[in-house]
Order: sequence, then structure tokens, then C-alpha cells
Amino acid sequence: MLSKNKLEIKEKKGPFFMPLGGAGEIGANFYLYGSQGYWIAVDCGQGFINNPSGDPQVLIPDIQAAKDNGIKIQAILITHGHEDHIGALPHLWKKLKCPVYSAPFALELIASRIKDKRLLSQLHSIEPLKTNQFGPFSVEWIPVTHSIPEANGLFIQVAGRNLYHTGDWKLDPAPVLGKTTATQRLQAIGKQGIDVIIGDSTNAPLTGHSESETRVQKGLLDMIRPLPNRVLVTCFASNLARIYSLGKIAQQTKRQVTLLGRSMQRIHGIGKKLDYLNDFPELVAAQELGYLPRHEQLIICTGSQGEPKAALARLAEGKHQFLELEAGDHVIFSSKTIPGNEEAVERLTEQLAARGIQLLTDEDGLIHASGHPAQDEIKQLYEWLRPKHLLAMHGEDYHQDAHCDFAKSLDINSKSVKDGEIYDLSAAPRLMDAIDIPLIQIENR
Repeated sequence: MLSKNKLEIKEKKGPFFMPLGGAGEIGANFYLYGSQGYWIAVDCGQGFINNPSGDPQVLIPDIQAAKDNGIKIQAILITHGHEDHIGALPHLWKKLKCPVYSAPFALELIASRIKDKRLLSQLHSIEPLKTNQFGPFSVEWIPVTHSIPEANGLFIQVAGRNLYHTGDWKLDPAPVLGKTTATQRLQAIGKQGIDVIIGDSTNAPLTGHSESETRVQKGLLDMIRPLPNRVLVTCFASNLARIYSLGKIAQQTKRQVTLLGRSMQRIHGIGKKLDYLNDFPELVAAQELGYLPRHEQLIICTGSQGEPKAALARLAEGKHQFLELEAGDHVIFSSKTIPGNEEAVERLTEQLAARGIQLLTDEDGLIHASGHPAQDEIKQLYEWLRPKHLLAMHGEDYHQDAHCDFAKSLDINSKSVKDGEIYDLSAAPRLMDAIDIPLIQIENR
């Protein structure tokens, strides 16, 4: 479908904003900004359809409609390394063939997943709080706290307009690993004035403030310290701070650490390479666990979402190559269940319980924290940045609508955006047109 404003978005300054993914759904984050025919992409992520088996079906945006409308992406700017922000790159880069810019942690994650050496040569590391030029765009990566190291928001200056793309973020004064949010820089940007903020809506319906990762570390220590026998903790593999915390807890409780799952081991390796885990205890290989007493074992593993091929699913079925859980062992779910995975997680917990395994979740203690901001944090950020307008993204309709309602209570003009919509940001955001941007299913490897 061709936009009726194709010539305008090609020739005029704009700036223009168009999400290809991530607006109206959680996942597949892929946002375009254009001015005078020059386009940059912010993130290039994959989405998921969860089915009752727990085996996610991977979706990526179909970029053909953007190409049909004369949009050629000149650079891809990555905010952080979660799969819903980088996972489509290996699939789409052959069509995009443009350089990719990011902080080192995300670049290492990208590099670990690709086979095309041409893409490897196009990965470029940025320095936070330094201005980078991309055609008419001046862009600065602003460090923020999130559930993965080196997350950033983007301060974008173009065509006389100041934009702030939040990426995924929260305000955590004690994040365990990595830098805290660059508060002073955000306040300084706010003094210049932000015309439009393009904002994460994931937890916008929630009042209050997200929990700190340091408090989660204490909650896990309090839960694990009195437990007898083997302890297994399942969490998102990308949450390096959680892995680090569990390493420290193992030392404090005189347990040895084992990692199960390829993605867990991959993240650990990158964390070591980039000096985030210098004081992490030495790992015990899974095949050596039989030589350790159960009460000295702390195992960190993948599979918190009930994925049938993950380590925890194989343990629940008694089919793991190196380990068999025994009655009286404890499995701790240091994670939340992603909507759509409920059946798979319930089936997994039933299998574990049938083997006499004791299960512990966030109902039993503070053992997980979201990486996204609740309303108190959103209010604080908006007080610093003083935005005139909000475009709510990164959420389903419910999350984005709640974000808009909350922003309006702060006297910020707000709109909830959808994939394929094209906005003119030269004044108050104006919806120019909408084209069909389908998400297409690819093979899950």
C-alpha cells in the first residue's frame, strides 16, 4: 500500500515518525525517524506468539511496505540488547544493508547470534553522552537503568525539533550492575525543552515505583539461605544483574554455581568479556554436579516461561543429560510469566511438583523486579524532560492508552500510536497516513 503522502515524507524536513513494530504490541520494536528523505531506525527486534506448548513462534516486521514508499534506512541505532530490540537484525540485515550502532554489550549479543560476516563489519560501538551525526540527525545515547546492562534512551535533534526516545528503562538507584540513569544529563536536556517524547508504555497502568534490583538480591538471599538440599533458580537469561546476584548469594551461602542453558552460558560469557563478572565465582560444570552434596549446589537455568526445549523443561521431564532433580529440591522462579505462557508454565510446575520439587515464586518473597517504569518513575522523568507531547509506544492498546491518560493528567498532549502510522512531528504530532505493516512468522532457531 502506498502512502498518499509519499512525496511529502521524501522531500520535507518533518521530522517524521513511523513504527514498523512495537506499537500496539509488546515486542518487535522497530521505529523509524525521517527527515528530507534520510531515515534512521531505532531498534530492530523480534516479536513472539506464545502457544500452549510454550514454544514461541518468532515474528519480525515486514519492511517491504516501507521500501515501497521510498523509505531507505541509512542506519540502525540500538537502545539495548533484548531480543525484542535486536532479534530481527540477523533476518533483516540482508535487506537493510546499513551500519548498526550500539553500546558494546548489545553489539556482543548481536555478534554472537549472526553468521553473516558482512554484518559483523557493520557493527559500530558508540560512547554514551557523546553526539553522533547521521545525516540531518544528531543523536546522543543516554544511559538508563533496565534489566540488562548498557540500556540507553536516545536524545534526537533534527529539523529544529528535540525528541527523546525512551527505549526500555526504569529508575533504579541501585541496579547491582552497570551505570545508573544519567539524571543530570536528562535534567539538562529538559532545560532545552523536549518537543516530543516517544515513550515505553509497558508498566504505565501501574501506580507506584518499580523495585530495585538490589532489593531483589536481598530477597533472594533471604529465601535461599535457609533452604536445604539443591536450589535451582530460573530467570531470564539476559538479566545479567540477576545472575551476578545469584553468584554472590552462592558465595554467602557456601554453595557452588552451575549454569544450565546455552543462552545463560552465552550471556555469562559476554558479561565476563566486558568485565561485568570479574568477581563472579568459578562455575561448576553440569557434568560435575554428581560429585557435590545437594546442599552445596545452586543452579541457574533457563526455562522460566515453560519453553519445551529449555533446561528446566528437560529437568521436569527427567530427561536432562547431567542432572536429575530429587524430591525436596527447590526451584525458584525469579521471573514473571509473560502473558500467553500461562499454560506452558502451569504444565511445567505440575511436572515439577509431581517429582516432589518444592516451588517458590514472587508470591513467596521479593525475588523479581520489572525492568520498566511505573507511574511515579514516568512522572519523574517527564518532570525532568518537560515534554510538550507524548507518542505512547511499546505496549498493547491497554498499556499505551493508560500511558496517554496518565500523561494527560500531567498536562502533556498525548497520542497512542500503531504500527504503520506516519506522524509529522514538525509541530504537534499529526497523523498523516497509515500503511499496512504486517508481522511475518519466521523459523524459530
